[in-house]
This record gives sequence, structure tokens and C-alpha cells, in this order.
Amino acid sequence: MHARFSVSLFFLLTFSLLFGQGLFGQAPLNTIARQITLAEAEEMLLQRNLNVVATRQQLEVSQALRTIAGYKPNPTLQLGAEQFPLYSPVAGSFPRFFATNGDAGANPTWTAQFGKLYERGGKRELRVAQAEAQIDAVKAQVSDVFRTQLLQLRTAFNTAMLARENLRLAKQMDGDYQKTEDLTTTRVKAGDLAAMEVFRVKAGRLVYKQAILDAETAYELAGRDIMSLLNAQGVVGGASQIAIPGGPMLEVAGGFLNRPIAQSVGELREIAVKERPDILVARNNLRAAQSGVELAKAQRARDVTVTMEYQRVGSDSALGLIAQMPLFLYNNQKAAVGQVLAQSRIAETQVRQAEMQALTDVEKAYQANRAARAAMELYSGDNLVQVEQLRKTVEFSYRRGEASLFELLDAQRIARAAEAGFNQAQANLQLSLWQMEAAVGRALDKP
Repeated sequence: MHARFSVSLFFLLTFSLLFGQGLFGQAPLNTIARQITLAEAEEMLLQRNLNVVATRQQLEVSQALRTIAGYKPNPTLQLGAEQFPLYSPVAGSFPRFFATNGDAGANPTWTAQFGKLYERGGKRELRVAQAEAQIDAVKAQVSDVFRTQLLQLRTAFNTAMLARENLRLAKQMDGDYQKTEDLTTTRVKAGDLAAMEVFRVKAGRLVYKQAILDAETAYELAGRDIMSLLNAQGVVGGASQIAIPGGPMLEVAGGFLNRPIAQSVGELREIAVKERPDILVARNNLRAAQSGVELAKAQRARDVTVTMEYQRVGSDSALGLIAQMPLFLYNNQKAAVGQVLAQSRIAETQVRQAEMQALTDVEKAYQANRAARAAMELYSGDNLVQVEQLRKTVEFSYRRGEASLFELLDAQRIARAAEAGFNQAQANLQLSLWQMEAAVGRALDKP
């Protein structure tokens, strides 16, 4: 169910990026429900995680830059007025603002110039192509940030579920041990056992008390990690299902999944190379760098500025045309081309590195899943049943005085270790599946 929900999350993320900002436009809340499922946490992660929101802001910046890149250069309007006679030895020739006086050395001049820059070499189109590649890269970056944050959330949730199950186990074992301690005390009082057995059984209980404290701490810390990822400062509502002094701050609901990976390792590699967001980021950055190379080469094409001029000198009016273009006497754009070529080579290397990292992550997750499934098989069938039966048998024998306290403590220790190992195996198997989904960049509920 969680994997199918993840597909919906990735779809909602892409839909939001392409068609609107509704999911991200909501103001983050400071509290969440005290009891939370993974599906609820994943939905809130998409809406509230600060890293995702920050990356979305970068997307808005890139979209604005795309708009700017598509603009044509603004035309220019220049107005001028000069040669107004303020004093002249020619009588009656000043002040003058519009009339011509042939005897005077200065005649009023009014000038209006309208100029327009014409870009050559396809610079505007190349700027747009580069900006669009950068937008695609940022969109993929948002997905990649969500991918990494989702894995962190799932890892924290997995840790919380494991701590919850270990806490239940520790409390159950401690309760059973209390019965053993009471029985031992009764038998000592009856003279069936030596008084030192009371001290021995009390000392043996320390292990269970420590297990409870460790599980409580792990549960609380994992809950804090979940809240941090969800940008939550507190919880509201709900009563604690497990009695923990002062907490826990957050409780997780749900259990571990035992869902196999349907794809082969070869298919998983293909999915990762094709769909993983960080690879898409690198590829789009490479596309932007290649457009940058073409744009730098296009700078060698001289732009032309054409200016239309109207000028009134005294009583006369005249029109003029001016054309300007740069002379590449000092900067011929070769250095800029060399720079962007180097950046393009860096982008190519980053694509190869991203692909290599994805393949490595797939291999590691696949091996982790195999190891976790093998560990689960150790606890399948009758293994746990036999361990539990051994514990119950020794406890029954101890009550009848047919087994020693040492044998009982040893049986209880074996049972506790087996149950804890089973919990860890379930957690490892679940985490390996989530690691694989992060490695390939999408949910794996379907082939």
C-alpha cells in the first residue's frame, strides 16, 4: 500500500510543478497529529518539507530567468537639445530656441534618436534553450530532493517502528520476568531455594529494564527526526498507546511489509539510469551547458544597432540613419568559448558520475534486500515457535522445581534475542525495499 501511495506522491509532485503551485502554496503548520501513519507522513512531507519548498523557490527563479531570456533587447530613445545662444556679438541673435540666424555661429539643435539592437547568430533562441534546460534541471532537482527526503523519512519511520516493536517485546518480557521473580521469592521463602537466588533473579532483570530504556530512547529520537522532516514543532491529539514517561512525542502506526522486488537487477539498473532524478538533473545541466557553448560561439556574430534620427537645426529639419557594430579588437570571444567548453566537459563528467552512483546504489540495495530476506528465512517456519516453546517448557519446569534458575534465565535470554532478531530482520527487509526505490527513483509496486 505504501509503495502504491508513493506513486501517487510522485505524480502529484510532477503535476504541481507543471500545472500549479497549490501543494506548495500552503503555509506550513507547526503541529501534527500525535499518532501518524507512513502514508500521512509522506503526504505531509510533500507539502511541508523545508528542503522541498526551498527547491521549489529555485524553480520559480529559473522560470523567471526563462522569461527574461526570451525578451528581445529594448529599443532606445535619445533626446537632445544643444547650441542655444545665450550671448552673441551679433545683435538680435540671442536668445534663440528655434530660428536660424546665418550671421551667428550657433544655431539651436534639437535631436531625437530611436535605436534598436538586432541580435545575430540566434543568440535569443540559444538563451531560451539554455534557460529551458535549466528549468528542467530544477524540476528534476525538486524530485530528487523529495526522493532523498522521502528516504530519510522512511528510514526514521522504520527506526520508530522497530523501536516500538522492541519496546513492546521488552515490556512483555519484563512482565513475564516479574512472574519469575515473584515465584523465586515465594520458593525462597518456602525454603525450596537458597536466598542468593533472589539476588540472582533481581540482577537478571536489569537486562530487561535496560532494553525498555533503550527502546524508549530510540522511539523518541526517531519521532523527533520525523517531526523535523515534516517541519513540525509539536503534536496534538491522541492518547499514548504505550506508556512512556513524559512521552513519546510522536507515535507511529502501521507495520512492516514483506513485499518482494519483482524486477531483476538488470531491470532495476535500466530503471535507475532512465528515471532517477539526480541523473536527470545532470543530463539537463549538460544540455544547458551545451546550449551555453553554442551561445558563446554565437557571440562572435556581430550585433547591429540601427538608429533613426530626426534633427532640427534652427529652422531646418533633417532625417538621418546610423548603424553601429562592435569591432573585436581586444575581446574576440575565444576565452568565453573556452570557458563554456570546460563547463560542458564538467557536466559530462557529472552525468557519468550520477549514473555510476545510481548503479552502485542499486547493487547495494539489491544485496541488502537479499541479505535481509535470508535473515527473515531464519525466523520463518517453526524456528520462533520452537524458541518460544523452549522458554515456556523451562518456565513450567522451573515452577515444578525441575529446572534451575540458571536454565530459566538462559531460556528467557534466548527467547528475547530471537524475538529481537526477528524484529530487526523485518526492519532490515522493509528498509532495503525503500532503499531500492530510492536507488531507482520510483516506486516498485509494479514491474
